[in-house]
Amino acid sequence: MRLEYCTGGAFSSRSPGGVKRGPMLRPLAVAIALAALAACARPGPARSPNVMPPGTARIAVVPFRTAGAPGAEAGGGGEGVPADAGPAAARMLAAHLAETGMAVVDADRVLGAWSLADTTAYDPRVAAHVAEKVGANLAVLGTLSRYRERQGTAWAVEAPAAVAYEAAVVHAPDGALLAVDRFEYAQQALTENLLQLPRFVESGGRWLTREELLDQALARTAERLARALGAPPVRR
Repeated sequence: MRLEYCTGGAFSSRSPGGVKRGPMLRPLAVAIALAALAACARPGPARSPNVMPPGTARIAVVPFRTAGAPGAEAGGGGEGVPADAGPAAARMLAAHLAETGMAVVDADRVLGAWSLADTTAYDPRVAAHVAEKVGANLAVLGTLSRYRERQGTAWAVEAPAAVAYEAAVVHAPDGALLAVDRFEYAQQALTENLLQLPRFVESGGRWLTREELLDQALARTAERLARALGAPPVRR
């Protein structure tokens, strides 16, 4: 199902290196948008990103859906994504959101509530229900559509790691979609693309594992989502 966003809170974090920038409000191509269903079909009024008064936001990050899950669309070449990568991505994002100063529900508590929910569907309605169960008024859900491990070592590879995901913030009381971030990137050697210099330096001039690449990307996503929700920028 392809679905138009209902709010202006979406933005893109695609890498400039070898990846095309898409329209900022194009439809989600993967299963998380099943639903902007709740946001578009029967929500309350559309909201702007800064709907939460400072200090009132409390976030629950539910496990990401993976491309290998039943009914999920494969992305990035149709590669399967391990099921355990979904909870791992949620833990990473929750930790990075906490680093921005946002109030975040413990990842184990959210995972426990998620395991008790009716998760045959993956949509904002279910995520919002889980968030309310753990005392949060915001839910973050996402789809990890590509999670390819590097083939080689930190200093020489046959194929680099590649990651692609989308994450969305939902206002739990009414299911409104507040913000969306997307990321898609395969690491490139500096000799292949000089535009990769900042990433090359950040990675220590080596080839990252898929877990390292995902963690770095989710740190940036956390900062963008926090800003979209009105949190002040964190000084590094």
